[in-house]
Amino acid sequence: MAKLQVRTDEKVKEQASAILEELGTNLSSVVNMLLKQIVLTKSIPFEIKLPQNYTAEEMVGEIQASMAMENMDLSGEDIELLKSYQESDDREQIRKQLLDEYMEV
Repeated sequence: MAKLQVRTDEKVKEQASAILEELGTNLSSVVNMLLKQIVLTKSIPFEIKLPQNYTAEEMVGEIQASMAMENMDLSGEDIELLKSYQESDDREQIRKQLLDEYMEV
């Protein structure tokens, strides 16, 4: 069997190893399972995404930058609406309102 070396943060390795030990397995077994799943599915077998802990300002900035790349600059009103959407507890209501306004145009 071939030997695989992986560079990783020692603290992360220790934490992962402790969790895997509690689950009755070890890092080597899990890495082997991962590699086999990559071969079987021809993909990364889990979802990869950024954490959802951005501030409203950061989210609006990301959207504004993405829109600017498409030559679609946002107005001050658009930016304020995005901020209120990000900070809202009732995003579905704001979304519905926007769709209703859009359908009227």
